Amino acid sequence: MKRTLVLLGTVFFCGILSGCSGDPQADAINGVVARMRDATTDVNNITKEVERAVKKHETDKVALDFTDAVKMAKELEKTGKKLQELKVKQIEKVKLADDEEKAELKRQFQGQINAAFVDLNKSKKELNAALQKAEAFDPGKVEDLRTKIREAEGPFETIARQG
Repeated sequence: MKRTLVLLGTVFFCGILSGCSGDPQADAINGVVARMRDATTDVNNITKEVERAVKKHETDKVALDFTDAVKMAKELEKTGKKLQELKVKQIEKVKLADDEEKAELKRQFQGQINAAFVDLNKSKKELNAALQKAEAFDPGKVEDLRTKIREAEGPFETIARQG
C-alpha cells in the first residue's frame, strides 16, 4: 500500500519535471493532483466499507462481508486507469522544462502536491488500521481483500515503473 503513495508521488513529480510552459503543463499537473485526490477518496471509501463490515460483524454476529469494499477497490483501479490515460494524453505531450521553468512550477504547485500526498498517505494508514482490526475476526477474508486492493493499485505501479 505504501507503494501506491510512492508511485503517485513519483508520477506527479515526473509530471512537474517533464515541464512545459503555459497551460499544458499546468493542466497535466492539476490532472495528476486531481487523480491523487480521487485515489484518496477511493481509499477512504474502502476504509469506510471495511469499518462498516467489522461493525456489522460485531453487532449482528454475521460473517464479514467485504463485497462493498471490493467494489470500492475497483473504483480505485478505475482512478489508476484514468491516471494512465492522463499520462498518455497530457504528460507525455509536454516538452521538457528548463531549470527556471522547473523552479517556477515547483513554487507554484508544491503546496498542492504535498497536501494531496499527505492526505493520501493518511488515508492509506487509516485503511491499514481498519484492515488490521478486521484481521482479528477473519484473516482469510482480509487477505483476499488486500489482494483485491493490490490489484487495484496495479495501474499506479505500472506508471511508476515507466518513470
